[in-house]
Amino acid sequence: MGFAYAPAYTSNMRELDVKSARRLALAAVALGVTVPLLAADQRARVLATNTLVLSGSVALASMAVGVPLAFLLTRTDIFGRRWASTLLLAMLFVPLYLQAAAWEAGFGLQGWYTAQTGGSVLLEGWRGAIAVHTAAAIPWVVLIVGMGLLLAEPELEEAALLDGTPGQVFRRVTLPRAAPSIGAAFLWVAVTTAGEMTVTDLFQIRTYAEQVYTEFALGDVIGEAPWRILPSTIAAGWIVVGGLVLASRLVPDDRHASERLSLVFSLGRWRWPAGVAALGSVAFLVGVPIVSLIVKAGMLVTRGERGLVRSWSASQCARLIAGSPVRFSREFLWSIAVAALAATLALVLGLLLAWPARRGGWRATLAWLAIAICLAMPGPLVGLGCIELFTGPQWPWLLDLYDHSLAPIVLAQSVRSLPLCTLVLWYALRTISPDVLDSAALEGATGLRRFLRIALPQRRAAVAVAWLVAFAVAWGELAASILVVPPGVITLPIQIFNLIHYGVDDQVAGISLVVLAAFFLLAAVVGALARKPAE
Repeated sequence: MGFAYAPAYTSNMRELDVKSARRLALAAVALGVTVPLLAADQRARVLATNTLVLSGSVALASMAVGVPLAFLLTRTDIFGRRWASTLLLAMLFVPLYLQAAAWEAGFGLQGWYTAQTGGSVLLEGWRGAIAVHTAAAIPWVVLIVGMGLLLAEPELEEAALLDGTPGQVFRRVTLPRAAPSIGAAFLWVAVTTAGEMTVTDLFQIRTYAEQVYTEFALGDVIGEAPWRILPSTIAAGWIVVGGLVLASRLVPDDRHASERLSLVFSLGRWRWPAGVAALGSVAFLVGVPIVSLIVKAGMLVTRGERGLVRSWSASQCARLIAGSPVRFSREFLWSIAVAALAATLALVLGLLLAWPARRGGWRATLAWLAIAICLAMPGPLVGLGCIELFTGPQWPWLLDLYDHSLAPIVLAQSVRSLPLCTLVLWYALRTISPDVLDSAALEGATGLRRFLRIALPQRRAAVAVAWLVAFAVAWGELAASILVVPPGVITLPIQIFNLIHYGVDDQVAGISLVVLAAFFLLAAVVGALARKPAE
């Protein structure tokens, strides 16, 4: 039987003006591409071109791998998909500087693979920057696209199966429902890549974000740098706002995941090849960086009759890992203290934004704008903004806080962690039954009382998840923190970033493995809380 009634399913799924949504998305992307390229300064055009090439290449490469991987792990019957999903999503908590250190330990200039092959450097220049960013972006693509695939209503898919094959159902029902999430994943990767400087500075690729950090490190005038990066910030802001508005147009406020289990597509004879490909991809993305760090941590170089001889020692690896928490105890303590303060500030701001936004409409405007601006601003620009705020002439009393407190670095990290924290709280608070809140209002409960007595107690687990997510982002934040860290304070990201540049590879490998274990533990705690049913 043919799929004659497929258009009816599509029209029932959404009654939105898709053409206008497409025009909005295209206009946002067009502005994002043309605004920086129209900058008058030739140097600015080169930086804009490099930024667009890097972010576009990473977005395309990560989508090419992440979209099929998301489908295989969320909607098919391949073996081991739950374990693979858990491992891959745990990589979301591993900060970019740590992933860069792991890949550099294996395939960089002084990596173990480079040493074994006699100097064949796989990760350098553009190739290295795109590869490391892509490896870090694939888990985000899997998460965002996977959620879109899981939101496809099983009732519609099962009804469509009566008139068509599973392949037709996927193409005409499941995939259109996930289309907004695919676009959101592309925009997420492109914008977050454009705002990072960790990898580009390591591989010497000149982008807007990297240039701001370099100019500050060289002592250029602080006030000039933000104006040089303004075209890129405007462009990124348009892309983010366009993506958020597009998602709001295609995903109604009342669209929630169905209580029924999602339809699982059977791959038949392709089940084993697809499973091997998916699990192999996950093993490569997760296992190779960890193995590279282990090999690097245990590498011994001795002088023999024929010159330098490289060997691996398990005891050397164990000693280096066990001694790293003691060697870097000061950095550990500073990182935890600053990240905890930043996560708490982000949580408070996120609650203030998410509580009115849960009702949608104009009440969500402030939350949308805050998420868009915080995502669009490159990390170094956030740091420079904090410096300008605390050292500017408008509030002289803030200068004492800049010189003698953690306020600048806490503010910078909270700005960077605010978008994810707000999104977690937004979707959690949106699921609270409005009938319960309306009943409390009829009995005389004020808005503040409903928030404190009803909303927060019912979503304690979600609030804890939001705080831990903000803590993870703040603990791994580098691009903004490196510009505003006060004298006498040094965090782990900054210390590891410096060691990478100094070429102290064994210490980098040892401390990176310890931090990696901490982030995997944090991911396990977040996963356990996220699976806890709402009260």
